[in-house]
Amino acid sequence: MSGAATTFNRTAFPHEAPVDAALVGLDAQALDQVRDLFLRQNARGLFPGGQMVVRRHGHVVLDLTVGLGRGHRDGEAPLSVGRWTPFPLFSAGKAVIAVLIAMVEERGLLSVHAPISTVWPEFGQRGKQDITVLDILTHRGGVLMDDFCARASLWADWDAVVHAVETAAPSHRRGQLRYHPLEYGWILAEVVQRATGRDFREFLRTELSEPAGLPALRFGVSPEDVDAVAHGYFLGEKDVQIASFTVGRDVERLTTDPQWATALIPGAGLVSDAGTLAAFYEMLVRGGVGMSGERLLQEETIACYTGRHVRGWDRTTSAPIALGRGFFTGSLTPSLYGYWDTRACFGHAGMFCTVGFADQGTGVSAAIVTNGNRSKADLVKRMLPLCSGIRSACR
Repeated sequence: MSGAATTFNRTAFPHEAPVDAALVGLDAQALDQVRDLFLRQNARGLFPGGQMVVRRHGHVVLDLTVGLGRGHRDGEAPLSVGRWTPFPLFSAGKAVIAVLIAMVEERGLLSVHAPISTVWPEFGQRGKQDITVLDILTHRGGVLMDDFCARASLWADWDAVVHAVETAAPSHRRGQLRYHPLEYGWILAEVVQRATGRDFREFLRTELSEPAGLPALRFGVSPEDVDAVAHGYFLGEKDVQIASFTVGRDVERLTTDPQWATALIPGAGLVSDAGTLAAFYEMLVRGGVGMSGERLLQEETIACYTGRHVRGWDRTTSAPIALGRGFFTGSLTPSLYGYWDTRACFGHAGMFCTVGFADQGTGVSAAIVTNGNRSKADLVKRMLPLCSGIRSACR
């Protein structure tokens, strides 16, 4: 694995000046209510700092920053949140990995229905020979590596990661719905490398981030950017367990460690900003066409990856989920994206602090990024009314 990407150039896109909401068919008053709610959440101490960006029809209609990226704990130098402030976005990066897999599949270098061992022979050890890329994309692979996931000191060593994946035995029955917090990223990133013969972060940069005009879409930052990254905070009353990852003890320790900020941790290590994440989703809702007009993915591929494949009870998070290939999809009943009928929505959450999503029905895309983490219930309680308000503002 090569080092982190070099420092990005800060151009206007994806943080262009917001246009009048009415020009893109949005109700300005309804959008103001969303803005006010986000600011009230911050004022109530639900998160120290955050960003929220809403896009529609190729334009920014809301680009909001508030609070502190750092400085919530005693002894920390304060860092005010700006538009370009990078935040740890955790599992929001799983959607980015899914798009890279889609690109590799479109080029005929990979079949998601074939065993992973087809492109990565060593993966097939110890009973994993039948597990497919699609199994991992839909969190049904049954490979939860609790012991290795508990050893965060090894996550930055890609050779150690690959060896651990190769020698792991399935922990659960293939086909059982169990969210893979870290294993999803480790496995699929290595699949990209094996199928393309290229470094994962170099492939991301040259095939997606740069062509889409989104250089800040990256896993880990360069060493010179470490001090600019916001810290993640756990604000809950008690630790929350997701598989072997302890939210609380681990979140703050990892997001304040420079080694973590520069490491490649694909399943939980996206480091970016709300403007970049919202523009990533806009590219998808525009049918795979970037702002430059270059087609990055075919519409049929996007429809396949963002449409529902699986719905059921997730035994890792103890919650009902609906999944596409690497995306959380909406439902007829209440979901993270709104109170009712969000079936046209797709996106992904990051820990308990971030949501990026798009709505195929309205053409709106948005990212809500914060650095406050409590619980799954708190994530839904904070994000659902914001996402619902954004969608409701569309005429």
